[in-house]
Amino acid sequence: MRSGLYSHPNVFMEDHINGVIKIAKQLYGENIPEWFYVPLAFHDFGKSTKYFQDYILSGRKTKFSDHSYLSAVYCLNLALSLGFKDRWRECFLYPLKHHTDLKGLENTFDDLLSKERRDILLKQIEAIEVEKFNRFVELLDISESIKNKAFLEKEVLSRLRSIVENHLERIVPAVRREPKKGLFDFNLFFSVLLDADKTQAGSKEDSVPETRVVSLERIEIYREQLRNNSLEINQKREEAFKEVMAKLPIAKDYKLYALTLPTGMGKTLTGLSFAAGLAKNLGLKRIVYSLPFLSIIDQTELVLRGIGLKESTELIVHHHLSEIGYFQGDREYDFDTARVFFEGWNSGVILTTFHQFLYALLGAENSYLRRFNKLKDSVVIVDELQALPHRYWRFVKECFKKLTEELNSRVILMTATNPFVFEKEDNVLHLVDKAKYREGLQRFRVIPDLEKRTVEDLAREVAERVRKEDKTFLIILNTIKSSQEFYRKLKDLVNVDIAYLSTAVIPKQRRERIEQIKQGKYKVVVSTQVVEAGMDIDFDVVYRDFAPLDSINQSAGRCNRHGFRRLGEVRVVKLVDDNGREYSRRIYDIVLLSATEKFLTEELTERELLDVIDEYFETLWTKISHDKSDELLEALDKVEHDFLYENFKLIEDQPYKEDVFVAVDDEAESVFNAVKEIWERRLKKEISLWEAKREFEKLKAEFYSYVISVALSKDSGIELDDRLKIRVVRRENVGLYYDGEIGFRIKGGKNAL
Repeated sequence: MRSGLYSHPNVFMEDHINGVIKIAKQLYGENIPEWFYVPLAFHDFGKSTKYFQDYILSGRKTKFSDHSYLSAVYCLNLALSLGFKDRWRECFLYPLKHHTDLKGLENTFDDLLSKERRDILLKQIEAIEVEKFNRFVELLDISESIKNKAFLEKEVLSRLRSIVENHLERIVPAVRREPKKGLFDFNLFFSVLLDADKTQAGSKEDSVPETRVVSLERIEIYREQLRNNSLEINQKREEAFKEVMAKLPIAKDYKLYALTLPTGMGKTLTGLSFAAGLAKNLGLKRIVYSLPFLSIIDQTELVLRGIGLKESTELIVHHHLSEIGYFQGDREYDFDTARVFFEGWNSGVILTTFHQFLYALLGAENSYLRRFNKLKDSVVIVDELQALPHRYWRFVKECFKKLTEELNSRVILMTATNPFVFEKEDNVLHLVDKAKYREGLQRFRVIPDLEKRTVEDLAREVAERVRKEDKTFLIILNTIKSSQEFYRKLKDLVNVDIAYLSTAVIPKQRRERIEQIKQGKYKVVVSTQVVEAGMDIDFDVVYRDFAPLDSINQSAGRCNRHGFRRLGEVRVVKLVDDNGREYSRRIYDIVLLSATEKFLTEELTERELLDVIDEYFETLWTKISHDKSDELLEALDKVEHDFLYENFKLIEDQPYKEDVFVAVDDEAESVFNAVKEIWERRLKKEISLWEAKREFEKLKAEFYSYVISVALSKDSGIELDDRLKIRVVRRENVGLYYDGEIGFRIKGGKNAL
C-alpha cells in the first residue's frame, strides 16, 4: 500500500527515498554507517506537510511549502533519539542545506532564528500528514530500530515544537562550533547524499551505471601503435615508462607519487598506465585526470579516445564548456538522465580541469560538492602541477595528503619541474630518477637577452630573422595588448603565414587555429601564455617576454619538442610599454620575477635549465609567504566552508571584465537567438525555470564557444542584452569590435585591451 505522499510529481516519497538509499550504497559501499540513514531517509521529511503536497499538485510554491528547515529539525530530533550524539550536527546540516550551498550557512542560521521562520515551522508541524508519513516509514528499506524511533507519535510532534520554540538559540551556536570530524569526512557523506538525491530525482532510476577503469592492456596496444625507437627521445620515453611501471610492486606502500620528467617525455601515457596499474592492483574505482587548461584537455582527450575509451562509463570529459551526453553501448540516455550521470562523474576515467577537481575537493557549492564522493577510492592525476598559484602550494600539498589518508585515494603529481618541496614525512614515491632523463638533453638552449626594448624593436628583430632564416618562430608575450600590437607590426614587415592566439579570440576559433598550428600551417605564431602548458606544438625558435622561470620553462617546451629539429633557441627578452614599464610586472608577482633574474644570468642548456629550476623552486618555497595556505589549512580543520569559498580562488575575480558574445558567423547568430528564445518563453511562462535551464544546457557548449571575457571601457558602445544579461556584438557590428585575426579590440578608454 502506498503512503500517498509525493516527493516529486508522480513520484511517491518512498520510491524516491528507497532509490536514494540504494544509490548511496552503490556510491559509498554497503557498509553505510547507521547514523547516515537519518539524513538519507529523512532529508525530505518536510515534504510530508499538506503545504508541500498541495504544491506538488498545483505547482504553486509558498513560504510554507519549503521543506529543508523542517527536515533539519526532524532529523536532529531523530539523531538524538537514536543516540547519535557525535553526528547530530551532520544530521541537522545535511537536510538543511541539501538544496542550497554551504557557503551561505550564516544567512541560513540567521533565517532559522528569525520569528518569521519559527512561525512557519510551527504551522508546518501542525500541517504534517501524520498517517501518511508513518505509512511512508513502514515502506522504507532501513532497519527496524530506526523505524521505531522515526514514527510520528504525539511525543515526537511535541518535541519538534519544543525544539522550534525553545532550543534553536542553543542549537545554532553549537552547530557553529568546530566539529569533531574534519572537512573531508563532512564532505564525503554530504556528497553521497547530494549525489544520490540528484541522481534519483533526475534519472528516476535507483542505480548508476557500472563504470570501467581503463586497462593496462588497452593502453599498451595504443603505445605499440605509436612506438618508434629510431629517435633518442623515443628511447628515453620507453626507458622512463619501464622504470615507472617497475615501481608498481612497491607502490602499495605509498599513497603519493611524483612523476618528474622533462617536457615531451611521454608523461601522459606513462602516468595513465601507472594509474591503471594502481587501480587494478589496489581495487580502486576510477581515475580522475586533472589539467590546468582547456587546450591541453582537448589534446589529452585525443589520446584517451585513441586508446579506445568511447563510452561514458569509460570516459567523461568535464569542464564548463563540455557538451552534456551519456552513452553506454548503443544506448544514448535522455537529456535529464544523461545530465545527472555526466555531472556526477559516473565513469572509470574523468578528464577535468584543476578548477573542477579542486572545487569538488573543497566545495562549498552543491554542484561541485556532489562529486566529492568520486574522489574516494580513486587515483587522482594532477598534471602540469606547476600551474597552481604559488600562494597555494603548501595548502594544496596538504590537501593531497589528506585525500590519500582519509579517502583511500592515491595521487600522482606529474610535472617537468615539481614546485613542491617534499619532506621525509610526506612519504612520496618518486617514480623516476629525474636526473637520468635530463642527461644529454639538447633540444634547445636558453638565451637571456634582457636589455629593455619596445614591442616595435622586437617586431623589427623578429621580422629580419623571419626573412633570412628557414625556421619557424613562436613569440609568447605577456599581455593581450602587447601581443596584438606585435602581431600588427610584424604583419606589416613580413609576408608569411602568421597565426595569432590569445583569450581575445573566441574559443571556437582558438581550437581551429591550434589544430592548424599543429599541422604546421604557419611559419610564425604570436601568442600570450595560452600556449605554455602541455600544448603539443613545436617550433625552431621561441621568443618569450620576461616571466617567472617556470613559465619560461613551459614556453621552452614548445621548442624542438620532439627533438626532430636542429638545436632550438629560446630567447628571453624584456619588453616595456611606451612609459618604460615592463609588461611582466603587470601580471606576475615581483618575488617570482626577482628570483628569476637571480637565476637567469647566462645562457643555459636544456639540462642546465631544469637543474636551475629545481633550485628556483626550493628558493621560492622558503621565500614566498605561506600565510594564505596556513589560513586555508586552519579553515579546513575547522570545516569553515564560507572561508574556503571566499579565499581559495584559482582564478582571481576580475570585476572589470565582462563576458561578450561575438556573433562572428551565421551559426553564432543562430545559437544566440535560440538561447534568447528559451528565456523569452520562460518570461511568457510557456516553460518553467527548470525547463529553461535544461534547454540552455543543451546549447551551452556551443553558446560559450563564441564568448570571451574582456575589459571594456565605459564608452565601448557594446550592447547589453537585457534578456540574457550579457554583452553582445551583433553580426552586422562584428567588424567594429572583432578582428578575424587578432580577436576582440577596443580603441581608447582606460580599460581598453
